[in-house]
Amino acid sequence: MAPLLLYTIALVGSIALYFVLRPGTFRVRTAAGLLGLGTVIYFGAMVAREAGGLANDSPVLYGLFGVIAIYGAVQMVVNRRPVMAALHFVLVVIASAAMFLLMQAEFMAFALVIVYAGAILITYMFVLMLADQAQNENDVRAMAEYDRTPREPVTAVIVGFIMLAVLSDALYGKGHAALKAPETATAEADARAWRALEVFGPSLEKAVAAVAPGYRRIVVIEGGDAVRVENDKAFVTVIDAEGVRREVQLDPAARPGNTTEVGLALVADFPASLELAGVILTMAMFGAVVLARRQIELGEDQRREVMGMRRLTVDDHEDLISPGDRA
Repeated sequence: MAPLLLYTIALVGSIALYFVLRPGTFRVRTAAGLLGLGTVIYFGAMVAREAGGLANDSPVLYGLFGVIAIYGAVQMVVNRRPVMAALHFVLVVIASAAMFLLMQAEFMAFALVIVYAGAILITYMFVLMLADQAQNENDVRAMAEYDRTPREPVTAVIVGFIMLAVLSDALYGKGHAALKAPETATAEADARAWRALEVFGPSLEKAVAAVAPGYRRIVVIEGGDAVRVENDKAFVTVIDAEGVRREVQLDPAARPGNTTEVGLALVADFPASLELAGVILTMAMFGAVVLARRQIELGEDQRREVMGMRRLTVDDHEDLISPGDRA
């Protein structure tokens, strides 16, 4: 794909997003939204043609989750309601995580959900609870200025244009070599995955039994490992049913997948960090709920005072006396 075409597509999409962000009439924003949608569709078609199709059997799912992610991202930055923006942010995270799962990148999917849908979203909830909320969400004029008008949309559009143009040119531009994982890193990952099979005793025994039925036991080789990896192949030394020591090759299907490796790393290597993250996120969620409840109670107290009724919240002894008793 020609670099000039990539830059033109990114520029047109950025201009459309700018007119969606800035205050304007409904017709202008609708036209800009349609232009941006057309740009996204054209860009996706060009990328699919240059890439020669997707590397798996789920092109429909890729397209579906891609459209959902783009829709959620646009709504996240143009929606005037903070709560709806947060919900669309969650939609973007879930759609992106689903696409990572389709690419068999389970770690990236888990990281997206834990970091963004967990920590960052809870921080965003604190901001929502502390911000001034309009009495009527349908009345845009009652909202605060920072909820009605986007801040520095030009800067955001320029940064987005540069990122999209550079990444697209690096991935699909002419003159760039295909991005491939180094062979050394791939071999190390395969060896690490096969050795992780030793942690799961029953899984290793089942894999050995499939290629050496009736074996007596597995022999531990030098270094304390039971599995030997060579040229992307895994071998195990066993004592077979006849008492003869021999080496057998494991079935490649017995290799632990990415999901198994991620789960093993989280539970075996980082158990304390995983538990601490869960406790912190849970307490932060409780804090956000308490702040929201406090804000609702304060609003109810104001209405009850106007009606001459006793407040729901008590700050001191004077609050126990109703306005009628004070008179």
